[in-house]
Amino acid sequence: MRKILIAGASGFIGRALIDRLLESEDIEIIGLSRGVRESHHPRLQWKRCDLFSLKDITESMEGCESAYYLVHSMLPSASLSQGTFYDFDLIMADNFIRAARLHKLKHIIYLGGMIPEGEELSWHLRSRLEVETTLRESKVKTTVLRAGLIIGSNGSSFTILERLVERLPIMVCPTWTKTRSQPVSLQDVVGVLQKCLTDEKVQGQIFDVAGPERVTYQDLIVRTAKIIRKSTKVFTLNIIPLALSRFWVTLITRVPKNLVYPLVLSLRHEMLPNPLQSWPYKEDLQTTLDEALQSALATTKRSEFKGYRPVERDVRSIQRLVLPPGRNAEWVASEYFIWLPTFFSTLIKVLLEGERCTFYFFHPSIKILILERSLERSSSDRQLLYVVGGLLSGIQDRGRLEFREVLNRRYVMAALHEFRPALPWYIYRYTQAIVHLMVMYAFSEHLKWHVISSKKVEA
Repeated sequence: MRKILIAGASGFIGRALIDRLLESEDIEIIGLSRGVRESHHPRLQWKRCDLFSLKDITESMEGCESAYYLVHSMLPSASLSQGTFYDFDLIMADNFIRAARLHKLKHIIYLGGMIPEGEELSWHLRSRLEVETTLRESKVKTTVLRAGLIIGSNGSSFTILERLVERLPIMVCPTWTKTRSQPVSLQDVVGVLQKCLTDEKVQGQIFDVAGPERVTYQDLIVRTAKIIRKSTKVFTLNIIPLALSRFWVTLITRVPKNLVYPLVLSLRHEMLPNPLQSWPYKEDLQTTLDEALQSALATTKRSEFKGYRPVERDVRSIQRLVLPPGRNAEWVASEYFIWLPTFFSTLIKVLLEGERCTFYFFHPSIKILILERSLERSSSDRQLLYVVGGLLSGIQDRGRLEFREVLNRRYVMAALHEFRPALPWYIYRYTQAIVHLMVMYAFSEHLKWHVISSKKVEA
């Protein structure tokens, strides 16, 4: 019995993949989900796992032979999320790889986005490429599948398309709707994902996965309208600004702007496969566009997009900092605590005692925040400090601050996870939370100064 882990198992691709894999009687599946889920199959086990927690993913991966990585985070993951979706994505992928190396995972299969050659990528596609790079730079064999629009029920991109067609008899479209793409059926993608698990000829490589037809987004609108028997009229107006397009799509579809904005920005790219990276088994990708649309529309459930629903007020704040040459995460953490008192001048001081770091206001007796480094879980490339007290700290469960190297030591991520403030929520949001961002921005500039200084020394 092979044990296979699926990160992103509760998504529309993950659910379809589980159904397909369970047809093989020699496979046991570990499905990861942020919330509690009940399994109705003896070979499917759901595990509650926060992918922002290296501890969670490490425990969940134990005993697994291979893993699918189907994760893309654009919806908020905390009551207050400070940072960009691409930095959130990067930390989760880095956690996944660290756990995979620890457990000596044999194979990772990653489904990312089509990457146009020679273009300045949107952050949505750049994020997909960063995750791909993070997985491939590890020592674990990684198979990468790149896809454009996947036609399947309840997929975010397809849901946007469907709702626009259902709700608008006339569409005045911007120029990006004339961009070409090669949509692919969900069932075809699932079949390719399954084959990657067993076919050693394709493992460890990068493939573009696309359907047999090349169309524009306006073509997709018209053909979707035809299937659901709507007489949608489409017109193009070249002067519609991108910002208005994003607002208009969000307003009409009621899909959260966190999803709509990055996706719309990516639609200016032609999502066409690279002939040199084509999937070698053409028979696996023969579902026609009309067949894919009919199948997706027949099985779509009218469900709303649901992001993180917090039980208690918590905070996640992630900032990407440049890592000075020759330095590591351990140095960055130490530099942060040395630099911080100079930023606040005489107001706030830092007292370092062994592995404990205490922030105090004017006098050591007025402790506002206490952090304690975890020796067991810290290393030169990742420093982990738990929030253990202070006047500004509420009752913590797993509140923590970390500094970690990413993307082959090009950056270090400063991340505050699951922090619960002591201040009333709205006061915190407009005082302490803003101050935290200001501090991290100033510290980022401080690290850039170190980079410039090192370059001058080399010159």
